[in-house]
Amino acid sequence: MKKNKIVLFVLALILLAGIIVVCLKGFNVSLNLRAHDTLKFVFDKKFQMEDVTKVCDEVFKDKEYEIKTVEVFSDAVYIISPLITTNEEEALLEKLNDLYSTDDTANSNTETSDKTEENEVTEPEENNETQVEQQENQENTEKTIFDQLEEGSKYKLYHDSKIRIRDIVKPYIIPSIICSLICLVYIGVKYRKLGNPIVLVCKTLGEMMVIFLEVLSIIAITRIEFTSTIVPIVMLIVVVSLCIRLAMYEKKLVNLNK
Repeated sequence: MKKNKIVLFVLALILLAGIIVVCLKGFNVSLNLRAHDTLKFVFDKKFQMEDVTKVCDEVFKDKEYEIKTVEVFSDAVYIISPLITTNEEEALLEKLNDLYSTDDTANSNTETSDKTEENEVTEPEENNETQVEQQENQENTEKTIFDQLEEGSKYKLYHDSKIRIRDIVKPYIIPSIICSLICLVYIGVKYRKLGNPIVLVCKTLGEMMVIFLEVLSIIAITRIEFTSTIVPIVMLIVVVSLCIRLAMYEKKLVNLNK
């Protein structure tokens, strides 16, 4: 009896603490379920995730972000953050574009500089033309990264709205109710010899509800990240608990029939 009281007391404390945490802080919802901005950048070649992470650390600093690879060709990344400002977007595009850029631009710049030096020595009459070319090159380099890259093919920034937890749970409600009714009817019919079927069914239903709420409370207290996979995991725990309870009923029924 003392052990049962201790167990009930601990379960009540966990449930109470879970309710308080949910009311004050809510669940630790993952970044994908919250409102966020996503920057897609295409490298068109293999890249190292460590390099992209280093760039994001330099741009976002202490700000929350997440990096995902595109699974089709693995030549692009999704950079996710609650809010990506224009300055952060420009800094990301510039650093990512320079990360795996070829040396063609550097070679072309050195060649043009050598040519201009030769022209200054051998053809002083064309100084005005070289100055104009240099000014045009400076203007090109002063263009923002938005002008240099093509939006849609090289990069894309878009906003994703918040996904509510109830929208994630909604598809599981009707199947769960149907399966629960079938299981409860089965318990009431098969194990009616163990006692009043209605009491047995209510007791089993109450136990499954307590387990369900206790698991949610533990998730809230421990601040486990709430993702779309949490719901099926919680349901699996409840189903396993139900199977254990059915095994106990079966054992009692066998002992009763002896």
